[in-house]
Amino acid sequence: MSDVSFERTLERINREGGFEFSVLATSDGLPIATVPSDYDPDITAAMVALLRSAARETQDHVGLAQLDEVSARASDNIRLVCRYFKVDGEDFILAVAVPSHQRYYRRLTNLAIKELRAAWNDMLAS
Repeated sequence: MSDVSFERTLERINREGGFEFSVLATSDGLPIATVPSDYDPDITAAMVALLRSAARETQDHVGLAQLDEVSARASDNIRLVCRYFKVDGEDFILAVAVPSHQRYYRRLTNLAIKELRAAWNDMLAS
């Protein structure tokens, strides 16, 4: 059994990446794990699910391959990055707020997704 938890993974990537928040949510917008921040986790999870829905519609209408990431940049250059992944047939969203001074986030979110998958599988095995 792994000692990785959803919250510890999110706390680590926030600290290492300087992210303003991170949230793990279902594709329906139900928050599974968040780290305390100034952002409301329920609203954030719902909004990233809405972004996923819009991305899927765009993907279908334009004929793109499956998307694994959507990002939006605010006027203050904070970037909302939504990473999509599956575990055991379930769809999840990892969303992070990348500050304007931070350029690199993909390595950290890739590692986080790997850890979150392991934690989910450990939880199912228990």
